[in-house]
Formats: sequence, C-alpha cells, structure tokens
Amino acid sequence: MKKILTIFLTLAVMLTAAACGAKEEGTESSPAPSSAAEESSSEASLPEPGPVPTEVGGEGLALMEQMTAALEGTGDYADNPTVSIETSEGTIRARLFPKEAPKAVENFLTHAREGYYDGLTFHRVINDFMLQGGDPNGDGTGGESIWGGPFEDEFSPVLRNFRGALSMANSGANTNGSQFFIVQRKDALSGMGLSDYLLNLYMNDQVSAAQREISEMAAGGKSQEEVNARIDELNGELDGKYAAGVPQDYADQKLPALKKYEEVGGTPHLDDVHTVFGYVIEGMDVVDKIAALDTGETDQAGNPAGKTSKPVTIVKVTVEE
Repeated sequence: MKKILTIFLTLAVMLTAAACGAKEEGTESSPAPSSAAEESSSEASLPEPGPVPTEVGGEGLALMEQMTAALEGTGDYADNPTVSIETSEGTIRARLFPKEAPKAVENFLTHAREGYYDGLTFHRVINDFMLQGGDPNGDGTGGESIWGGPFEDEFSPVLRNFRGALSMANSGANTNGSQFFIVQRKDALSGMGLSDYLLNLYMNDQVSAAQREISEMAAGGKSQEEVNARIDELNGELDGKYAAGVPQDYADQKLPALKKYEEVGGTPHLDDVHTVFGYVIEGMDVVDKIAALDTGETDQAGNPAGKTSKPVTIVKVTVEE
C-alpha cells in the first residue's frame, strides 16, 4: 500500500500509540503497524480535512444522560449490586450492571462468593492504562468462567471503558473467563482535541476496511497488478473521505461516548472489544496507587511488561448484600 493509504495507516496507529501492545489475555487491541505504515509518506500529502461535527443532539443527549447515570449510580442504576475488592494496597468498591452484562456479572459474583479471586494478584499493571487480575496462574494464561468454558461478549452502548471501568479481559472475541481489568487512564484522547480524535477514529475505520479488502484480494489469488490498481482506487477514495469530513451519522454514534471520555478519561479503543460490567465507585486513589507500582519495564518487543515493584494481592472480593 502506498500514498494516501500509507498516510492514513500512520494516522490509525496514532489512535493507540499511547497504549501498550502486549496481547496476553487481551486488554490490548492496538493494531500493529503494517509494512505500509513503515513506508515513507513524503511522496504524498494529506488534503485539507473536511468538517467534523462536535455537538451531541437528540438521541445522543439521552444516551449521555444514561452514561452519566450509570457512572454515578443514579436513576435505573441506584439499586445495582456492589462489591468490595480488598487488596494489599487498599479497598476498591465497584457497582455492577447485571441488566447490561448479565453473564459477566453472574460470573464475577459467583467467583467472588466462592472465594475464587481471594489471594490472586494483579499480575499485569500498566500505569496510565489498567490493572489486570483474576488469573490463578498469575501470568495471564489461566482462569475459567463458572461454566467451565469461555462465554460471549456483552456490549452495551451505555457501558464504555471509561476510567474506573471494570471490564473482562480476553484473548479475542467471546473468550471471557475469569480475568478482569480496571481502567486507570486519565487522558482518554491521548492529548488530541475531540474533533481531531473523531476524525482519526473515522479514518481508522476506513483504513481498516481498505486493509481487509486488499488482504482478501491477495488471499483470493488476485494478481499484483490487480491489487495495485485497487490500492490506487482506495487511495483516491480515502482522500475523498478525508476531504469530505466525518459524516453526521458516524459522529452521532461516537460523540456521546467521546464527550464523556473527554470528561472522565478511559480507553475508548477497547469499546466493543472488552465487556464492561462494572464501575469503580470508591477507591480510584487505590487504583492509581497500584498503577504507580508499574516498574516501566518492557518485553523483548518493546511493549510494557506490566510488572510491579512488589506483588499486589487481591485479599478478598466481597459481595455487598
């Protein structure tokens, strides 16, 4: 891939550059730069971007109100079940959402009542990202659901991976077991303004679709000439989409959550990838304290290792009944 497609691939990588690339029992879904993203983009330049809507209206406002109610535990969420996660660094309390994520909540509550999590560690801690625990093996490779096998994802437009979200770790779609993570990131938009982030998010989706098409062509036995011709066409299409700006219907889908992310922090790139089933209601200071124990070490690939300067133990998870 070349020209404008190469440039947009680079933009796509920007969206998740601040996150780690480690993928053990997946709290991370950052796309690795393809060979196209490594090529020089000096031969082409981006057109001027088109308009980017930044105002939420209509149904979007109602959705934002629901998101706020879920975060604050008001309205329909006032009587939701709560849990206390006692750790070696302090106690974290969370509200769970059985209506939006019934299987994830049942799984977590049953494991908690049976003492499954007691004595386990937060085995993967990455400062300004998240804390991951719930693995009896203590290394991200183990754990199982109360049903003995993986269960399906449960995504809700109301529950997003905001700062303080309690979410299921996984190793791909519908592979939930016992592991979970708590989102700790404060700057959800990685220093970008809302309009820039939304534009990059939109183009990231367009580039991903283009990548899939080219990969399918290559896998289907198309000649190099045919692939190159289609790449040239896609370059022009992406150029046109960038110049046209973000469509209103796309903005209407994304803006309610992005506005809330801008306010409270979190990891928007994990939405619809990891099931959110709870929110921390007390103890974010403890979450930050644990995150600060990240040693900053990296693995051989240069990704955050998630190691802590001392073990962080989940002493006990209690269902507050």
